[in-house]
Amino acid sequence: MDRPVPTDPSEPTQPGRHDCTGHPGHPGLTAARPRLVLFTVCLAQFVVMVSVMNLFVALPTIQEDLGFGPGGLSWVVNAYTLTFGGFLLIGGRGADLFGRRRVFCTGLTLFAAASLLCGLATTKLLLLVFRAAQGLGAALLSSTALSILTTTFPEGPGRRRALAIWSAINAGSAAFGLLLGGVLTALLSWPVLFLVNGTIAAGVVVLAARTVPESRLAGTQGFDLPGAVTVTTGVVALVYFVLHGGQRGWTNSLTVASGLAAVALLSTFVTIQRHRRAPLVRLSVFRLRTLTAANATMFLLAGAPVTVFYLMTLYFQRILHYSALQTALALLPASLTVAMGSLVANRLLPRLSPRTVLMGATMLVAAGSMLLTSTGRDTGYVTGVLPATATIFLGCSCAMVTLIMLATSKLPETEAGLASGLIGTASQLGSGLWLAVFSSLAAVHLGFGLRGYTAALWGVAVLALAAAALVAALLRGHHASGEDQVVS
Repeated sequence: MDRPVPTDPSEPTQPGRHDCTGHPGHPGLTAARPRLVLFTVCLAQFVVMVSVMNLFVALPTIQEDLGFGPGGLSWVVNAYTLTFGGFLLIGGRGADLFGRRRVFCTGLTLFAAASLLCGLATTKLLLLVFRAAQGLGAALLSSTALSILTTTFPEGPGRRRALAIWSAINAGSAAFGLLLGGVLTALLSWPVLFLVNGTIAAGVVVLAARTVPESRLAGTQGFDLPGAVTVTTGVVALVYFVLHGGQRGWTNSLTVASGLAAVALLSTFVTIQRHRRAPLVRLSVFRLRTLTAANATMFLLAGAPVTVFYLMTLYFQRILHYSALQTALALLPASLTVAMGSLVANRLLPRLSPRTVLMGATMLVAAGSMLLTSTGRDTGYVTGVLPATATIFLGCSCAMVTLIMLATSKLPETEAGLASGLIGTASQLGSGLWLAVFSSLAAVHLGFGLRGYTAALWGVAVLALAAAALVAALLRGHHASGEDQVVS
């Protein structure tokens, strides 16, 4: 049976509402060591991000070995995206209700097992099934990881520093994943990527079980099963709508059907939440101006880095004829500015308001995108491409850290998982939608020539300016400094 742990100053709780428990088999869990918790959570996120990024450079080899067609190959990525995006919210809220360590370790175990099975897959169907399981595991651990950090570190400098480190690790792991994918695929084979990730993830499971303290919402009034089913299926339908629409067109019958299904299911979810005594999502949280502004801005801005990354990968390989490894090396410096931006945001936030940081960050993204529209076949990498992409990723990382801080700072610990799930879902939906829109604009209407890249990059610039306008409109007065209250 779980037992209470002594209160640690670094882990504030709300009496009667938040329960921190240890495990009798591991006495070390009775007092959380914040730095060790941060290390464990960041290591788990590192493995997930490396797995996501190293797959991209291995896709041509996977296509050749397993016989995927052009349309089928995209589902090696989409199968993961579908379950990852669909289960972020339920994973975060489930962590609040059933225990953050429990959900985190469950997701990490599933991710490790699915990764190993992906490495052993010998058919297209098996690989897609295991990739979907990988996405589910990643959703559970990623949404829980952020809530573990926000309940381990109290609001203030400690939390800002932890979020900055977590974001920097995300950025660094993306760059490392590109390099690792290129090297291992070239020297060994693509299954090795999955086997290495799965083995490391299995080791992190053991570490997490011993270092991450259990915490959950005490005194729950039952689990909102109808709400969980409708929101999960609704978000999955919405993610499918975005993915299918980007590939087959927005007027395709299956695209339209999935979009209508998403609207119907999510509308039903809202109705259920209004009438439940113990809802899965307390709708009044959206009256919190900072949370609403953070999620809406994240939805807009999340499309910028993934679209630029995607377009520049194709630009280097199709226009400049770089190899996969050369492309990874070309993107590495810009990717590392994401880590730098996370640390810069940590330094700026104590001195400037979140509104000021966000306005500056979104303007950097817009300016970098506009600079990148002038890129041509003869544009110098050091003088043209690198400064523009570095500016974009620097602005994106500053904005992301600030948005996560705003989204998680004013809700009680009992809803930390909910806040994490919401901001994660907004990010996933935004990145998927805008990537689909802008890649369709470039490929379908103008072709993947320079005109296509230019049109898509202007779209990214407009998106960043829209995010800046949204921040200016919603974060005014006392909201600009992140001060707010939940209206019951």
